[in-house]
Amino acid sequence: MRYLVLVIGVCGVASAGLLARAGLDAGMSPLALSAWRLVIASLGLLVWRLISIGRTAFDRSDQLRLAIAGLFLAVHFATWIASLNYVSIARSTLLVATAPLWAGLAGLFVPSLRPSRLFWVGLLIAGVGTAVVTTQGATFRGGEHAWLGDLLAVIGAMAIVPYLLASQSVQKRHGTLATTTWIYSAAAVVLVVCALGTSGPVMPPSPAAWGSILGMALFAQLIGHSSLNGSLKNFTASQVATTALLEPVFAAALAWPILGEAISPMQGLGGLLLLVGVGIALSG
Repeated sequence: MRYLVLVIGVCGVASAGLLARAGLDAGMSPLALSAWRLVIASLGLLVWRLISIGRTAFDRSDQLRLAIAGLFLAVHFATWIASLNYVSIARSTLLVATAPLWAGLAGLFVPSLRPSRLFWVGLLIAGVGTAVVTTQGATFRGGEHAWLGDLLAVIGAMAIVPYLLASQSVQKRHGTLATTTWIYSAAAVVLVVCALGTSGPVMPPSPAAWGSILGMALFAQLIGHSSLNGSLKNFTASQVATTALLEPVFAAALAWPILGEAISPMQGLGGLLLLVGVGIALSG
């Protein structure tokens, strides 16, 4: 059963790319799409939390940490979804999968994240893979602006590191449900404020847009991310993180037949090198 939960988590998260693409094609902006995803997910968690365990009291220090985590989670979703306007789902999710490498590099300044020597071997291999993936041309509408999609995806990967650092100690003391409810809610507030400050539509303009939002909130967020968080009870963080590297593979496998986002042999090789490199870095 524990392996099934882990697989469900990866599949749920992998569905986010297709669902986000549907929302963007339906006329939603990346900010509005991210905001609605977190609003609905946080409301679902609030109801679940009130039914199951009631309220949990956080002190001001914990609240500040969770607010910071929510801010960076908002940055992660907004930049990653925005990247899908310029590059393919496979390319974007591959670059977002480099988050463990940025965590290792942060170890140069954060002692608790200090990497081993094996990490640098993985970083080198992943760097070669990233170079191959990003120099083979975009497989979507990015064209000459594909670099912007790459940059946004990498920013999304980097934002995961402070999000996890800020929330880790609070989660250990108060549990996953209470902390993620706070974080999702904080991220939703940040994204709603940003979305209202832009000129794009905030309300979903069509049933297709609503379907994309509900799908991301239910499958990618509540089922996918929650299953991965729940798997930490039975697996180590490194094992869960390594399994999550299957997300770009699943996402690409879905995007190719459904959206026609083909992958060239060289891009496939580059993606394989990138994932192998991240896997080696994690094992170290």
